[in-house]
Amino acid sequence: MKIWTTVKLVVISLVALIALTFLTVDTPKKIEKSTIDIQNLPQSVELIGFEEQKFNTSSIIKPKTIIFVGNHESIILAKTLDEMLGLDDGKFIIVSNISDEPWFIKRWQAHTQNTKLKGDKHLPWIYDRDGSIRNFLHVPTSDALKYFVYNVKEDGKIENMYIGKVKVGATNGTMSESEIKMSLEEVINKIKQFNY
Repeated sequence: MKIWTTVKLVVISLVALIALTFLTVDTPKKIEKSTIDIQNLPQSVELIGFEEQKFNTSSIIKPKTIIFVGNHESIILAKTLDEMLGLDDGKFIIVSNISDEPWFIKRWQAHTQNTKLKGDKHLPWIYDRDGSIRNFLHVPTSDALKYFVYNVKEDGKIENMYIGKVKVGATNGTMSESEIKMSLEEVINKIKQFNY
């Protein structure tokens, strides 16, 4: 009799968890293709390390900067890419594309992971909880393995310069530090073509 009660409890818990996941996922907004210009930036963003505060987006995303957009797995590359590029402070911006994740993952799991990855380094790391930056940049997917690199030109126009992918399980150690560095060589060469 106790086993039957336990089975019922497990089934009810699973159904509740699945229902909670589906009810808290935001439906993705339709992305319309148009020129991306910093004049149309979302008004404010949330930064990792500065919880419960909003920052003026135009004070972070400026001309002559590089924007790295990473998803759940690919975000693991962000800090290494920043170190390898060695750009001046504020010239490399990281965006965590987590807007399609369920509410409780955005609130705890993904946020904790991003905070650990950032460490104590002073980096503009946007936690794009509501998807405003993703939609602004026309990021086409929230595929956990993909990442996107954008160039903010001197005239304020933004172009996608690179799309890359990481191995499945990258956040759990399936890619060594040397593999991560090797996979970033191509994007670094591309960025250097833009005189950064």
